[in-house]
Amino acid sequence: MTRSPLAYFLFFFSGITALVYEIVWTRMLTAVFGHTVHSVSIVLAGFMAGLGFGCYLFGNVMDIQGDNLAENETDPSHSSLLVYGTIEIAIFISCIALSLIFSRFSIFYTWLHQFLPTSPALADMIKTLLAFALMRFPTSLMGATLPVISKYYVTSHSRPGKEIGLLYFINTFGAAVGCWLTGFVFVSAFGVLQTVLYASLINLIVGVGAIRIYQDATGKSTWFKLPSLRLPPFQFTSQEKFWMGVSFTSGFTALACEVLWTRLLVFSMSGTGYSFSMMLAIFLLGI
Repeated sequence: MTRSPLAYFLFFFSGITALVYEIVWTRMLTAVFGHTVHSVSIVLAGFMAGLGFGCYLFGNVMDIQGDNLAENETDPSHSSLLVYGTIEIAIFISCIALSLIFSRFSIFYTWLHQFLPTSPALADMIKTLLAFALMRFPTSLMGATLPVISKYYVTSHSRPGKEIGLLYFINTFGAAVGCWLTGFVFVSAFGVLQTVLYASLINLIVGVGAIRIYQDATGKSTWFKLPSLRLPPFQFTSQEKFWMGVSFTSGFTALACEVLWTRLLVFSMSGTGYSFSMMLAIFLLGI
């Protein structure tokens, strides 16, 4: 059965919204941490941890349960499009909630601070853990989108790299566009909180659009579906552990450069928001 090219456009806009959240949340947390590098580091750490966990969790789940998600369908892979739409709607709900929390995060932390011992190190640690924990759920959902949509689009086992690579390019290019638009257009035109709320509406449209494509292809009226989630066993061969270590080191250096380049660009650009947006756009276009 043919695949709808509209899903590519949906995945492109999904990439735009992800980086809107990253930049806006960084700006919101700057008001709490008082230093852009700290907020950049926390948001990047929370984002990448969530993306990685969601990709790993849903990648395993879709491999195991992917065909079982379809009920009386001629092409079981279409059910993954329904799962993708459900995830995008969940991103819409969770990102609205988290953005509202972050917009008032300083008020909440001021209230919490009166119950804590006076210690700058302890205060920074608690703020960091709170922000990191709050970001885990929506970012894990964002990380789930690539393995789920790949289950829909990868039709040939002889060339999965080509098809997954195209999906990754579309999503990452959308992320780069989102960086540039957020830093140089959206925030100044709409405001910080309004920008992230508009981005969440795009997630809602993407989710509904994916579900409608599924309904048109299968003739079913189902609106929501998620696989049964369970943590996969962490069992790896020695060779897999070696390449995991290589990947870990590569990711460590890449994100370290991202934080350092953001700080360096501050001196040559008029604002930290601009420097972070420009650095992220360049970084994403490269990878």
